[in-house]
Amino acid sequence: GSTRVAMSSEAFAKPAAGYKDWTKLVIFDEKGETIHSSSDVDSTELKQFLTAFDDRDTTVGKGLVLDKEHYEVHRVYDNLVYGRRGKPGNCQGICLHKIVNEKSKKNTYALVTWGGFATSARIVSELEEYCKKHVATM
Repeated sequence: GSTRVAMSSEAFAKPAAGYKDWTKLVIFDEKGETIHSSSDVDSTELKQFLTAFDDRDTTVGKGLVLDKEHYEVHRVYDNLVYGRRGKPGNCQGICLHKIVNEKSKKNTYALVTWGGFATSARIVSELEEYCKKHVATM
């Protein structure tokens, strides 16, 4: 069965508050265990994100699912996967970033969603900056 877990850590929540367009932020480890989440997350859904970087065609074909919402994937890179759902003017974006933790040398993942008119280019660079400062060094 899946469990829904919300875990907020001040160390992650406080700096994330500066990114006004983010609607959700989830940080999890290489087992799919939640480290920080701004809202309830389904542990089963988190586990599917762990394989998003394994095969580009599979990830683009399947897309990503968060809160039972399906997102189409448009880009897959070595450490970034992103896409969106909905129609222009009323869409939600999603970005998954894989980071190697500097202390443990293990993969850590950060997932962010956003709405409105924010561009994926800006959100992706915000997430990379945030992860470099706050996730890679935790």
